[in-house]
Amino acid sequence: MGDAVPQPRLRWLVCFGALLVLLAPLFITEMPPLLDYPNHLARTYLLAFGQQDPVLSTMYAQDWRIIPNLAIDVVMTALVTVLPLHVAGRVMLGLILVLNYAAIILYSRSVFGRWSWWPVAAALMGYHALFLMGFMNYQVGIALAMLTAAGWNTFRERFPVATVIAAACAATLVFFCHIFGVVFCAVLIGSRELLLMWEALRMRRWAPLLRRAIAAGLVFLPSAILYLGAPLATSDEGPVTWNGPLTKLANLTEPFMNYYAAFDRLTALSILLLVLTCLALRMLRVHGPSLLAAAICFLLYLVMPMTLKEAAFIDGRFPIMLGMLLFAGALPMLPPRPARAVGFALAALFLVRMGIVSAVWSGHGQDVAEIRRSIEPVQPGSRVLVLTVDPGSNPDFWRQHGRRLVIADFCRTDQHLGSLLTIERHAFWPMVFTNASQQPLRVLPPYAAISQPAGYLPNYTLLDPAEPTPPKLRRQPYLADWQDHFDYVLLLLAGGAQTLPAYAEARLEPVNRSTMAALYRVRRPALAAERLAEHR
Repeated sequence: MGDAVPQPRLRWLVCFGALLVLLAPLFITEMPPLLDYPNHLARTYLLAFGQQDPVLSTMYAQDWRIIPNLAIDVVMTALVTVLPLHVAGRVMLGLILVLNYAAIILYSRSVFGRWSWWPVAAALMGYHALFLMGFMNYQVGIALAMLTAAGWNTFRERFPVATVIAAACAATLVFFCHIFGVVFCAVLIGSRELLLMWEALRMRRWAPLLRRAIAAGLVFLPSAILYLGAPLATSDEGPVTWNGPLTKLANLTEPFMNYYAAFDRLTALSILLLVLTCLALRMLRVHGPSLLAAAICFLLYLVMPMTLKEAAFIDGRFPIMLGMLLFAGALPMLPPRPARAVGFALAALFLVRMGIVSAVWSGHGQDVAEIRRSIEPVQPGSRVLVLTVDPGSNPDFWRQHGRRLVIADFCRTDQHLGSLLTIERHAFWPMVFTNASQQPLRVLPPYAAISQPAGYLPNYTLLDPAEPTPPKLRRQPYLADWQDHFDYVLLLLAGGAQTLPAYAEARLEPVNRSTMAALYRVRRPALAAERLAEHR
């Protein structure tokens, strides 16, 4: 795209306008429909207020240690001391959007030595798949990684010692934000240094080669030492699963993936065709180290599993890095008139996409309100089993009601809405994030026996012991004898469940029901036995 230097005021005005549009959906609903977001809010609430609460303090305890996944645990826990919880959460989401956008623009400036319109178009990937999944620590980590690399590009040759020290401190901060931030930072800085070391090797300049290798190693030495002392290094729990080639190919559109798969793929294809057209016309500048970094990220994407060490979407982290490098490490150089046409087209596409996000989010407040009304009878200290209705159980219901509950063809976003039980009713439900290698929170006995710190909500049909338990749910220890462990059952997306299995119906007393949720009181075993005999 054309040179933006002669128009700095217009450039910054466009950037500011793009940010306003990016932030607008956060004002539409109190709890944005992001997959992990409700669970992050619940953990923040527990870290900030749980130890002082007479009920929650019997369920959870803080457990701070070396964890490369702490960005929001630190920042949001501080924010909720001065802001209401839901306001603090949206402020954090807004900061993430701003931070990632700024990182792309500043990295582009650092590698090309000038401001440009092209990285401004990165607003197109603001609401990407992993943002909608609520991977907040990850996004803070990769944004800080790109900012660290931008600083390295700018100052490494001018102030080598100071830059190495500052980068080591920044990389350590990135480590505590998210482990993938360190990976991205190492790829970005390492790619630049590898090319310079290769040049030194070709010229047989051994001293500069050695100095660069040592400097790059020193940047990441503190992170490596910290990792060896972290629980994540020794954790080997959880299955290792892999995505197939077709899924890998489809998921490359993650940077532009939100609610309409066909439109999202068309957006990704349009951006790719634009870049390839500029390349064919020799109107594309590509930063060599960024190209190498993109190649490394792509190879890592191909070889990485989908799940590892109780973490999911491992390979899915790399397409977002590729998207950031597409806008930050390449620079279309179109003549003024075509550049203006392309700019207007991208702006229109951006506004349409953000309109879709806003329209989809507009109904989520009603969904949350229904769940809140449903859980009002739950008393503090109660134990609540949360279930859901899988799409396969009632496809028609999902076609009518599931748009904001599904990211394109990628994943569902309703799995953690049970976190409202923790925040608003001070009740226990099994799936609060308390993985020892990922969160600074642990579950206390006797609740630990019925806790599942990572996983999927069971489908409501699994209340019947005659139903086979899917492999992905077999690690949940409470399904076989749920009646002995829980006081209530909360069924999310209850409108999709036509009838409960007879086994469950005999053991549950209906309390209320709406499209989004139904609450049942668990009958004690003696009474349940009588009701079951009646059903027979």
